[in-house]
Amino acid sequence: MLIPFLQALYHLHLPLPRTDEDYKLLLEEIELFVLSTQVQHLLKAAGRYEETPVWFQDKLKQRTAQASYHNMFMKHKEEELLALFEQHAKPVIPLKGVRFAERYFGHFTARVTSDIDLLVPADDLKQTISLVETLGYEFEIVKDHHARLQKKDGLMVELHWTLDKLQWSELSSDPFWQGAEKLEDYQYVKQLSTLHTFYFMCLHGARHQMDSVRYVLDLAQMLYRCEDELNLDEVMAISRRDKTSRRVQAVLSIVYAQFPQLKLRRALPFEHLETHWDYQMIKNARLGIRSNKYYRYKLFFRHFIFDTLKHQVKSVRKAY
Repeated sequence: MLIPFLQALYHLHLPLPRTDEDYKLLLEEIELFVLSTQVQHLLKAAGRYEETPVWFQDKLKQRTAQASYHNMFMKHKEEELLALFEQHAKPVIPLKGVRFAERYFGHFTARVTSDIDLLVPADDLKQTISLVETLGYEFEIVKDHHARLQKKDGLMVELHWTLDKLQWSELSSDPFWQGAEKLEDYQYVKQLSTLHTFYFMCLHGARHQMDSVRYVLDLAQMLYRCEDELNLDEVMAISRRDKTSRRVQAVLSIVYAQFPQLKLRRALPFEHLETHWDYQMIKNARLGIRSNKYYRYKLFFRHFIFDTLKHQVKSVRKAY
């Protein structure tokens, strides 16, 4: 129910659900994947909001109102952090979160965010941790490719010094800093280019094994909204340099399988990769129902998405 509905928000000739029963099932799936805010925004952007039942609109409004208050809080907290970095002349790049929602979905409330992710220079990590602590965050741990700090109310900040776990690729952060763009009136706060943002979101989805429709929708939205800014040949060239190409192929194979109409706009520059991912399996897993196909999919993402034998061997010691 959910995937055909999302397809219809990008391709207006496709039908929306017709019966109240269909919309009840759809709402359950939307809430299962926490997509109410994206759905309301995309329905309105497509001009199809009024085609849905009033009771369905009311449910989306309720969920979106709750999420909006949360995102307003998150936006305030992120701006507080960015102002601190700017004041102390510390380079920083916000990742995902309210900036991603605003830039690619059209409004900072259009996508729920749960924490604040920032990219900082690796050689500045200790000073950056100390700086963030001045705002009342308590240091917890340095793990894999980020440091985690948290407030007593649960608000979490992750300070990334690279965009991938170190033992699973040859990725260097330098090109991302070099390609970063000016953000508003800041001097030291930058944003990733759209190309690098898309690449990062591919890696992020792969790290979470694409276990939610949210990851699929984020990438589909970028492919539809930023068509002129995204060259998939360039994305693949970057991934081959970083030894992450199989991961990117896996992620984009999933996105294109759920949005096959994308092939008419631009073809994938590689053969479709079998990942054992499908919507019903992901939905069932979220409900606690796990099939043999689910375990094949998990095995694939844990051990068979690496470009080199060296990185695959490392994945056996520590699963992706």
